[in-house]
Amino acid sequence: MDYVIDNVTARPELWCDGDPVRPELDISFKTAAGRGVFGLRGSDGEYKAFLCYALTSGVPKDVDELGELTTCSGKMVVPYTVWSREKGAGRQIINHVLELVKSSRMAERVVTLSPPTEMARIFHLRNRARLLQQNETTVNFEYTID
Repeated sequence: MDYVIDNVTARPELWCDGDPVRPELDISFKTAAGRGVFGLRGSDGEYKAFLCYALTSGVPKDVDELGELTTCSGKMVVPYTVWSREKGAGRQIINHVLELVKSSRMAERVVTLSPPTEMARIFHLRNRARLLQQNETTVNFEYTID
């Protein structure tokens, strides 16, 4: 299946009720200045996955720090939640976002703010990220964009 990445930040009706990773974060948090949401659309027109990100000035260790470090001039893209509606779509959205960051020079680094679960660890390592650091309540994985 062919996929297209869309900026769906301004279309919360597509994603506001679907986040299983960080459901406690509301629309205003996810759409604040320096933050956004990408959607992965399949050739059938349906959205298969979503990724919430923030532009930051440093590597956040938790959601509070993510809020503090978010800035429109940030040099780091921090995906802090990824979820899919179809097998394999999570990997596809990560790959599409990495390509977008690289081609647009949107940022210098891509570092996740992931939950400390085995599922997240396996997901990111299988997608060629490297473990950057383990924090008290989160884990950071870094993706290469060069």
